[in-house]
Amino acid sequence: MKKLLPYSVLALAALASCAQAVEINGVIHAIGGAAPPMAQLVADRADKLPVIAGKVDGDRFSITLPDEGLFRLRLEAHGWLSEPVFVPDPKAVGELDLVMYPAAIPEPALAEELKAMGEQDLAMRKSVPAGQPDAAFLKRWEDGNKQREKRLGEIIDSKGWPTVSKVGHEAETGAWLIAQHGSPDFLKRCLALMFEAADRHEVPLAQLALSIDRVLANDHMKQFYGSQFVMTEEGKQAILPVEDPVHLDERRRKMGLEAIGGIGK
Repeated sequence: MKKLLPYSVLALAALASCAQAVEINGVIHAIGGAAPPMAQLVADRADKLPVIAGKVDGDRFSITLPDEGLFRLRLEAHGWLSEPVFVPDPKAVGELDLVMYPAAIPEPALAEELKAMGEQDLAMRKSVPAGQPDAAFLKRWEDGNKQREKRLGEIIDSKGWPTVSKVGHEAETGAWLIAQHGSPDFLKRCLALMFEAADRHEVPLAQLALSIDRVLANDHMKQFYGSQFVMTEEGKQAILPVEDPVHLDERRRKMGLEAIGGIGK
């Protein structure tokens, strides 16, 4: 019986057999302290093959991936957490920023509350009935949005935007969902705070991009990142008008969004 090769050897062999490979590198931003010395970088693969290991040198990283496929980059280090970054098109990435933060979240109770609120928001959207929702469902929808928006507003008044280093990326995402699905004025208020937090790598750029687009769409202006759609009378989704559509995919990649192609070409 043949001895099975280790997964790491199989992964390298699979990578070598690809037509092309591409190196991705960038900076590790450690929020709340210096980057941990024993951090490791891995890429999970959508095809479920063994993970691909990268290299970490201080606050820099590099990893070689096949030039096609969907990957999720994540950093691992004792006592630290990282926000996973999705790479849908490795050959178009180049330089990336990765973020780590201490696992000991300063405000765990607030983090749990925000995660629960985000889960409520998603659950409501997944429960939309087929066809035209009835009045009772629409009232529950509106009341839930208002309650979550009110509570997030109170949190912001007291503590500012709930950043990754305060509550972790899952809870921060919960806050973002509530803002994104809130009233237009509330989203505008939150977007200004998100801009400031994103400058400190405390808010994912993909979230910022989607909120920018929604504010522009709410104001009947052309969006930048092509994330906002409308349902046509035929029941199909149509993208709302986009500024400079020829360079749309370039802008999307810079914000960590997958290219959509075919617009303005």
